Amino acid sequence: MDKTNTWLISVFAVVLVCFSLFAYLNAQANQSILRPSIEDFDYKAFLLRPKPSIEDLEYKALDKKRANAEYAANRDYTDYEKFGSILFCNASFNSRIESANYAKQMELYISGKEADLSEWDTAIKDYENERSKCRDFNP
Repeated sequence: MDKTNTWLISVFAVVLVCFSLFAYLNAQANQSILRPSIEDFDYKAFLLRPKPSIEDLEYKALDKKRANAEYAANRDYTDYEKFGSILFCNASFNSRIESANYAKQMELYISGKEADLSEWDTAIKDYENERSKCRDFNP
């Protein structure tokens, strides 16, 4: 075989491998659209597929806000245990109430009108009752 034929066969092989890889990645992306989860949106963002809808983006934003509120609640409660100030206790429970509200809104996105929000309402009332029990103490 001469150099031209070898070069053409090599180029054809590279194009075939690239095409196969592209087809495989698109097939994987289409499967994730049929049964999407939150992790799939981040993990497969580079694949060719439709842009996420506004609802998906709003859900992700709510999830970030909920996670930040939970982090703030844990941080403030740790400070309350450390320093014993009622301010940290109230801030912790306010963050927990905020986190529950975000989780409630996320439940509405997932379930729509059929969402059972009584669990979140009960949790919010419990947090409000616990917040009223906050007291100063000296460690």
